[in-house]
Amino acid sequence: MNYDCPETLPISRNEFAQIELFRNIQFEKLAGFLLKCSVKYYDKDETILSPATRKKAVYILISGSLLVTVESEKGGTFSVEIKPGNCVGEMSALDNTSPCATIIAKEKSKVLYIPADIVLSMVRVSHELCLNFLLLLSQRLRMDNIIVCEKLYHIRCIEENAKIDPMTGLHNRRWLEDMYTREIQRSNIGNFKLVAFMIDIDHFKQVNDTYGHLAGDLVLISVAQTLIRSLRPSDMPVRYGGEEFSIFLPGATDEHARIVANRIRSSVENMSVTLTDGTILQVTVSIGYAERVENDSVESLIDRADKALYYAKEHGRNCVSKNCGEGKFELLR
Repeated sequence: MNYDCPETLPISRNEFAQIELFRNIQFEKLAGFLLKCSVKYYDKDETILSPATRKKAVYILISGSLLVTVESEKGGTFSVEIKPGNCVGEMSALDNTSPCATIIAKEKSKVLYIPADIVLSMVRVSHELCLNFLLLLSQRLRMDNIIVCEKLYHIRCIEENAKIDPMTGLHNRRWLEDMYTREIQRSNIGNFKLVAFMIDIDHFKQVNDTYGHLAGDLVLISVAQTLIRSLRPSDMPVRYGGEEFSIFLPGATDEHARIVANRIRSSVENMSVTLTDGTILQVTVSIGYAERVENDSVESLIDRADKALYYAKEHGRNCVSKNCGEGKFELLR
């Protein structure tokens, strides 16, 4: 329950000196205004201020602790604790707008209540109080900027993590849709060379069925690491889905594509995967690739590489196939 302090002056000289807003201001200069203010006491969890508050005022915490909570329109929240000597509600009192935060007492608290009209009167007679308000608002703005920057960084991290396959560490289909689209647009506009690979682990289902999904996961991780070691930093490996991978190779010629494809195929063939029980697995991959043609899209280029992949799988696996166009394929060993 709230009730006014019965003293003539609502706060003592010593309490006045502890208030940040009144720093460097003589007690006597504002004492007359304080006579029109009051002290209110709030029990734990009692609401002091909220967006529904009609009366605009500055609330200065004399003792206790307050919790300020701001909610965004999209449901996000931010909370900060207010210690004695600090104030809340000053922005609403100065610009006559509704509060944007909810303030509750974290514990039994003593608060100096200064109505908005009294705040404005005090500001008119005290340059020091004006400067203190400016300093306070500057600090709030600086803190808000830090919070916004931190939240933006957090959002960017979440967005980036959402584009990474957690098992293999490669980018995923979500990243592919963005970056592959940009790359093929750049290649189409500048008529740059671009090659797409589609890669599939041979008999992967048999690995899962025989040794379990944990073994399959280890195989996927090992193949992904082999891909990274076989590629340039500018190449774009993606876990396409299941046991399939895709790669965009910007600027790659047909000769370069053949070399890289066979390097990957050979490296995987010579790769060993050791299971937890000591069993050693060896797997192979089939690779299909296609070169960008005029006005290609991501879908059309990947589709041609995918057709070359299936040609490789139908002709013995552990090999590389190039889509030459018009339904023709070239098998590379």
